[in-house]
Amino acid sequence: MIILKNNILLYIVIPALIMYIFEAYTHNPFVRMKAGIQVLNILLFILINTLFFFLTGKLSISLRIMCVVFMILGLAEYYLVEFRGVTLLPWDLGSLGIAAEVAGGYNYVPGLRAVLCISGFVMLFIISGLADLSLKSLLPDTGAEIYAVRAVGVVLSFVFIVLYTSFVQTEFAKNFFGFYTKLFTPTAISERDGTLTAFLMELQYINVKRPEDYSKEKADNILNNYKAVPPDENKANIIVVMNEAFSDLSVLGDFETNEDYMPFVHSLQKGEYKNALTGELNVSIVGGNTPNTEFEFLTGNSLAFLPEGSIPFQQYVDEGIYAIPAYLKDNGYATVGMHPYYEAGWDRGRVYPQLGFERELFIDDFDKDASRVRDYISDMECSRKLISEYESNQGSGKPLFAFCVTMQNHSPYDKAYKNLPSKIKIESDKNLKNKETTERYLTLIKKSDEAFKYLVDYFAEKEDPTVIVMFGDHQPSDSVVRPVLRIQGKDSRNLSEADVENRYIVPYVIWANYDISGQSGGDTSANFLGGRTLEIAGAGRYPYLSFLMDTSLKYPVLSAIRTIDAEGHHLNDKETEEDKTISEYRVLQYHELFDGKS
Repeated sequence: MIILKNNILLYIVIPALIMYIFEAYTHNPFVRMKAGIQVLNILLFILINTLFFFLTGKLSISLRIMCVVFMILGLAEYYLVEFRGVTLLPWDLGSLGIAAEVAGGYNYVPGLRAVLCISGFVMLFIISGLADLSLKSLLPDTGAEIYAVRAVGVVLSFVFIVLYTSFVQTEFAKNFFGFYTKLFTPTAISERDGTLTAFLMELQYINVKRPEDYSKEKADNILNNYKAVPPDENKANIIVVMNEAFSDLSVLGDFETNEDYMPFVHSLQKGEYKNALTGELNVSIVGGNTPNTEFEFLTGNSLAFLPEGSIPFQQYVDEGIYAIPAYLKDNGYATVGMHPYYEAGWDRGRVYPQLGFERELFIDDFDKDASRVRDYISDMECSRKLISEYESNQGSGKPLFAFCVTMQNHSPYDKAYKNLPSKIKIESDKNLKNKETTERYLTLIKKSDEAFKYLVDYFAEKEDPTVIVMFGDHQPSDSVVRPVLRIQGKDSRNLSEADVENRYIVPYVIWANYDISGQSGGDTSANFLGGRTLEIAGAGRYPYLSFLMDTSLKYPVLSAIRTIDAEGHHLNDKETEEDKTISEYRVLQYHELFDGKS
């Protein structure tokens, strides 16, 4: 009886400890998780242990499997949060190939928190050996009966895990336990609801739900109210640079550096150069998932109407949708998509032709001796390549649309490189810890600023009308911005809602080599910036873009993170759900992505 009691204690206590140590890789679960949610997560781990117990027939083995599995999963989660500031989501499993491509550049020496968690799992692994409960000790020693019980036990355990998953996805569970449901970042949900429970909750969003008021006829009726606008006779070349991780960290708070880390962009923002529109661009991602900003710009669709963590390039762009490149190609533009890395990344080699790019240029299309910063082709090399594409296109009689996604500033930033001395130094606090990573990042931003100026200076001398757009895809991960937040007296793991929203702001610039003084900049979001660019270039627009331009007048910002109206009012979830214009936007986007494909 004492032995059985001891085994029951191990059966419950060790899975509970595994849950706490698993969560402790990235946060303090006692602080971030409500008591009821902690109990709920412990129940889940006991159910998983039960599944392993019936699979193996021995408690010691099931507990040790749990220790190994969650030690590894926790470590993976630790590195994800540390390097990219995001947690694992169900659809990330399809992105493992991209993660593997860039994995070599990171420093994988675990920090103290990770070391302590690994040590905890090792101790639990050893203690698990004390469990001597087995199915053989509980049942008659006949193989057939034991295997039958194990089979039934496995099925029932799996059923209970499925029921648990269904339960935590219900509105009742969300309200009763107080689950955190604001989808600002997957990390916030994982920390407050439990990493594994949050993962199971997110499974319901793998498939995009059809809007309740959707019908193909309704979508057609909405679009019939918006007309196509033909291009101007002398439409401009359009060059777009979506700059990897380009951001101005001062949006998080003031800090001093030894020199300006983006002097050219700052001069444009101050109005020191003519023909430039600037503002803050609200994006739907932070720390990674670059193609989502790419998707929003090129299609006009918003991540606000898609599951949190979605990668539309991989999940939804499979038959071709009518995007900006396709429209420009149909209206006489030569269209080129460019990325100085591998074409398999985020499926760009497959997706770019679907979006309407006639030509795609990837790393093998750059010279072997192309200049590099760290291990990546430099932004300056991208500027030279864009100029080369423009010059090669001169004899075609077509204006050029070139879209370039840079690679120079891609994480990691925690390693020193001989070809990247840190010229930018943070001087706000001489004793600031771990500021080298941030200084290295700011040095990269300075190089991007120089490459952008080089591109603008070249076209400033050309008579051929040209519009250049440059913006960042997202801010860097938490490890880069922590020193800046510390200067403000803030903790990256415990930010206010407003501070979290500021993590999704990057600068944008629209520059032209002709007079655009009648236009205005201002804050916007990535899904509206593409249409705005075509408007300034005189490239016309198709009906969906006309709808988007009208919508942007009412709601200049509409991202997965926030919606802001023309008066600066931030809409809450209920207001966005009830708004007629946003409802129409949701209907049209569903039509564009899932029901309107040719």
